[in-house]
Amino acid sequence: MAEAAALAELRGIESDNFSAYAEWVAAHAETHLPFVAEIDGYVIGVAWLHVAERVPGTNALDRRYGDVQSVEVREAYRDRGIGTALMAAILDEARARGLLFVTVHSGRRAVDFYLRNGFTHHRQLMLWEPA
Repeated sequence: MAEAAALAELRGIESDNFSAYAEWVAAHAETHLPFVAEIDGYVIGVAWLHVAERVPGTNALDRRYGDVQSVEVREAYRDRGIGTALMAAILDEARARGLLFVTVHSGRRAVDFYLRNGFTHHRQLMLWEPA
């Protein structure tokens, strides 16, 4: 529960929503993996890897993939390679799990960060949003 408290604080979760957040983290422990950066026990950054499955295909029954979510590094600790270290840990985990690919839905400011970490623009990714 202590780790959930640190993750909630970093994410800006208000105390009245902490129980629901902690329950969500526990309920999604198999599919949403937090990678945490700490200095002397103080959480300074986190990045999540969501592991999901696509429908099996004719030639591939195991079609698991990953999605990077909620990468955050405290402002005072940015530009020190912490985000890069978090991404390296996530991509190492993706390789170890044999994931087909890893996606990320990035804000404009972070696009260059992801490009530096091996991500590319993909012409087939499409998005639908409700009106």
